[in-house]
Amino acid sequence: MKKIRKYLLCTMLFVGASCFSALLQAEAGQKAASEQSNNVTYCIDPNWAPYEAIRNGIHVGISAQYMQLIAEISELTFTLVPTESWQQSLEYVQQGKCQVIPMLNTSDYRKQFLDFSVPYFEAPNVLVAKSGMPMIQGYAGVGNRVVGIVQGYRQVEYISRHYPGLRLKLIPSEEEGLKQLANDEFDVMVGSLMSVNMHINNLKLKDLNIVGYAEPFDSLAFGVNKTYGHLVDKLNFAIERIPETRKVEIYKQWNNVQVRYSRNYVVMVLSTAIVILVFLLFTFRNRNVSGYKRIINQKNEEIGALQATLLEKNKTLAFLSAHDTVTGLYNRNHMIQRAEEEISRFHRFHTTASLIVIELTPVSDDRDSIEPSAKEEALKAVATNCLNTVREVDVVSRFSGEQFIILCPQTELNAAKNLADRLLDCISTHHSLVESFKTAVGLSELRESEEFTEWFERTMKALNQSRRQGYGNVTVAQ
Repeated sequence: MKKIRKYLLCTMLFVGASCFSALLQAEAGQKAASEQSNNVTYCIDPNWAPYEAIRNGIHVGISAQYMQLIAEISELTFTLVPTESWQQSLEYVQQGKCQVIPMLNTSDYRKQFLDFSVPYFEAPNVLVAKSGMPMIQGYAGVGNRVVGIVQGYRQVEYISRHYPGLRLKLIPSEEEGLKQLANDEFDVMVGSLMSVNMHINNLKLKDLNIVGYAEPFDSLAFGVNKTYGHLVDKLNFAIERIPETRKVEIYKQWNNVQVRYSRNYVVMVLSTAIVILVFLLFTFRNRNVSGYKRIINQKNEEIGALQATLLEKNKTLAFLSAHDTVTGLYNRNHMIQRAEEEISRFHRFHTTASLIVIELTPVSDDRDSIEPSAKEEALKAVATNCLNTVREVDVVSRFSGEQFIILCPQTELNAAKNLADRLLDCISTHHSLVESFKTAVGLSELRESEEFTEWFERTMKALNQSRRQGYGNVTVAQ
């Protein structure tokens, strides 16, 4: 019996030791797996300073500082996977060679292989050209000019979808693109405001200017390979807890910063001499600290004022690009865009639409006899009558000179004819208009497989018929 008891005791001790060892190994495995899951590899655009860049193998820029804050909050560990270009970074994250790209815009193409965090940094895009180029109101004002844009940027996808007629030249980076623009290899370049401003200053390209804004603005977020989609919640958790004061500090630090791309030993020697001089003059510097603080506060206020002015100018540019300066109505470009949208809706849902064209013709054959101020007042009067008569869904524009167009969505011919008659009656009751101008009105309903130019030409034929009938009537196109 004693031998049996000893044998059972030894067996229990052996089993307990084995279980304890297994528990230790499992705990160690879980700890290693946790550490591995918190280690995140990432790629960046290596040539997009000050937003992000690789300098001497180190990730620097705005995204680097945000990643440091996120790492502190989320306990994630980030490991850089170096790349040679932005296009290569996109390929790496798509192939899973890196898990995350920390600073990029969302797009339909990228959503095929990436999940996105909430945006954490916004910045405008600008159009850059050589001195002498007039202001350009977005892509619609580029015309026949060749546009340079970095390969792989979201703007390439945006332009291809919304402005397919633009001629593009793909460039490797914004810095290289500015050099090519200075050498007249293309006409206009699209780039990020802070990056373009920094490169122009560093490269001393005094002949280049910002000539307009390019929609849409950058709304930058983390892009995560769909295989590692669980990281999105951790990133969002950290982004939402970054203090606003830290965001402002990062922006101020990198705004208008000029980055040197190569080591300059002369600068190092001068810097050392300056440090020594500052040390010797330390006492004098202390006496002037209050003065420096006042200057810094003043500069910060100037920066804030400039930023507010920039936002206001952007709103003004957006308004002017779609409105007529005399009447405040929509302009020709906006009307054509809205009409094409209505034609597309007609092709999809077969909801008809009508077009009304109103044209003023001076009563006197001598057009110069009408004062410019009187002509402007007449145009404003017609605009007011149109806005007071049409429905909320109708689109009113000054199409050219003394010609106005009203687009009536989802409106059949009879209803549009009633609206045109009311407009003519309102204009006819305006004595100053009747005394100086004759009014012709043309009307047509959209047909199957009809483009805007054909629709407009058919309406103009009706307008000409209204003229031949002696003005003051509404003529419906055949």
